[in-house]
Amino acid sequence: MYPIVRRNTVPAQSRLNSFFDDDWGFAPIFNAFFNDALNAPRAQTGVRTNVTTNDNDYRVDIVIPGLSKDDIVVDINDDNMTVSYEARENDSNFVSYRSFSRSWSLPQNTNVSDISAEYNQGVLSITVPKTVPETPAAHRIEVK
Repeated sequence: MYPIVRRNTVPAQSRLNSFFDDDWGFAPIFNAFFNDALNAPRAQTGVRTNVTTNDNDYRVDIVIPGLSKDDIVVDINDDNMTVSYEARENDSNFVSYRSFSRSWSLPQNTNVSDISAEYNQGVLSITVPKTVPETPAAHRIEVK
């Protein structure tokens, strides 16, 4: 008959946690450090953007509340459109600064000279008109 051998079935994390239990006095330090680091509020990294299309144009809607239209810059460079802003707020107790920049490659069927933008109630709406594809005139090719 073989002897029964019991193995420690406590997971490694539980054994690690038991090292930092109150018997050693590390629990408050350990928990405060990791809870603060893991549960710290994160800065908002994204700006909500919606791109739609129809037969006549593309439309880009960007939600950026709390700005004036003078803070927003829309640049067209070659086939790229870049939207950016910088906003600085001064208060008696603090100064806050936020900025954003995002670029899109424009499709070849866009009319770059007629792009328009409007900022209304915290939403920047950019309309990028599509060009009408040229249909070649019907003609006959001579066979040589």
